[in-house]
Amino acid sequence: MKSKYILTAILFVEFGLAGCNDVLDKKNLNAVTAEQTWNDETLATAFLDKCYKDNLPDWDADVVQANQYSDEARGGEDFFYAGQLTSEGGGGPTSEYWPYDGIYKLNVLLDNINTGNLSEDIRKKIEAQALFLRAYRYFELVKRYGGVPLILSVQDRKETEVPREKTSVCINQIITDLQNAANVLPGSWGSADAGRITRGAALALKGRVLLFYASKQFNRNEDKSRWQMAYEANLAAKKQLEKDGYGLNETYDGTWKDNSDACELSKEVIFSSRYSYPARYTDINAGIRPLDYSQGKTGWNQPTLDIVLAYPMADGTTPGVDIDGDGVKEAFDPTATDARGLFWIGRDPRFYKTIVTNGMVYPLVDNQYPEQRQYTYKGGEVEIANSTKTGFYSCKFINYSVPKVDVRKYDLDWVEIRYAEVLLNLAECAAEVGNKEDEVYKILKDIRKRAGITANEDGLYGLKANMKQKELIDAVLFERRIELAYEGKRFWDMRRRMMFSEPEYKGYAREVIEISLTESKKNLALSDLVKDFAAGGGEAKLNSITYFDYFKTIVTKLDNKFQWDVEDNHYFFALPKKHLEQNPKLEQTKGWNDGTFDPLL
Repeated sequence: MKSKYILTAILFVEFGLAGCNDVLDKKNLNAVTAEQTWNDETLATAFLDKCYKDNLPDWDADVVQANQYSDEARGGEDFFYAGQLTSEGGGGPTSEYWPYDGIYKLNVLLDNINTGNLSEDIRKKIEAQALFLRAYRYFELVKRYGGVPLILSVQDRKETEVPREKTSVCINQIITDLQNAANVLPGSWGSADAGRITRGAALALKGRVLLFYASKQFNRNEDKSRWQMAYEANLAAKKQLEKDGYGLNETYDGTWKDNSDACELSKEVIFSSRYSYPARYTDINAGIRPLDYSQGKTGWNQPTLDIVLAYPMADGTTPGVDIDGDGVKEAFDPTATDARGLFWIGRDPRFYKTIVTNGMVYPLVDNQYPEQRQYTYKGGEVEIANSTKTGFYSCKFINYSVPKVDVRKYDLDWVEIRYAEVLLNLAECAAEVGNKEDEVYKILKDIRKRAGITANEDGLYGLKANMKQKELIDAVLFERRIELAYEGKRFWDMRRRMMFSEPEYKGYAREVIEISLTESKKNLALSDLVKDFAAGGGEAKLNSITYFDYFKTIVTKLDNKFQWDVEDNHYFFALPKKHLEQNPKLEQTKGWNDGTFDPLL
């Protein structure tokens, strides 16, 4: 059973602070005053816990939708296609983000927590957690818009008509808040306070903020001092986290393979948003699964061919297969009927914990197919209208033991920062600073070793030896793409690095596959086909050219109407019109409707 103290406290405060606590039992809870709140540890903590609820990220808005706005999954057309994204925003991560209600509550706490007679230790820890949450909210604003109104105390309605602050000033405030929080917070909390912010989380977020600020989106002049600051911050975060007992889990999926506290509070989890049914739950398990097993939710995280083919081989080398024995790999070709078409064989172990293609095992507890295989060929999902549109499903984050009837009661925590990301943040900064090749190689090898990639004779886990600076940077970015797939990071990485403007993504179109039965098998009903495929061993057929006796594949474009054409102004979004109308002191961002605010200052 999960012990999720913060969520319990949230229910406690939202339902009138009713409970069996001795202090609360003695009070008229309908007449709790502000003064009482800041003089009572239980009430002050309940107020803080409500701030957690109002300011933490969530699966639907902050994660799943972001995945669809990259080369990981389908969606994101309003961002990718020229002229589609307007000053009123779009969907997913481009939609309006204006969390000042949550920031207001945090400012109420920060303005008042030191006015009561709580012990200094309690006051400082509550204050530090609020500082972290406010910094997190402001960073989410800044990475979208650049500088925003920086409101640091409770103000009346007229006083909230403040102009946008410079981006650099906002970043400095965020960093100050995070460092102040880190100076106070403990390295860990007791089990009763599981999920609270730690000093390691504050330092890790500080490192992420400075990584973004050093990246091209914010750093068009390539100021190397920003990369140095980011490097130092991420190195400090890594060292502190190690001292506090954090590190990589033994297995790649050890953070989410089930929704027990053993995983969700493991040593790799740095900052998470906690879920506990029925107080808070998510449809992520239903949304990722095939519709047969999802109770009406489907379509989330359907992989593109792009990400499928990107995964390296089991030895960490470039994907492909040497079919003629000349020592040169041929690229995978899903339309081929020889080994080049068997693109799912011999891949990085993370592939099999993330990607499901036609005929692969999807071991759900109530899977109806023989051998628990998932068939994604045309007509192979009982003619379901909402079957996969890419030819693939994902299995990352799935709890296979949850039956269909319970799938929407899922309460897997969202992990916003895990230790692997901290390592990759540090590696990227080290590569950008230069002359830190050994450090970069060690991090990449550690992550690949944990993933299960073989070391090989040179001990490089498939990495190229003696990489130059640009190659090292590209290697880190590639590792981020694989290691952090579907964790809501790829879109923001592509944006902060301004990848959408690079030649390889100009006129780009994501690809998908369409699988159908061969002429000899086309008349087989699904039930007969799956029995036929299973006869004699479905795994042997899946992993040999016998597969092509059953199935044929074509590659099609997901972006078949338009190709990617991300405009320069997309790297900083426009402020929604209604906020400009409500606050005449706000300036629109440059590049949008005659905007005058420069987000690079």
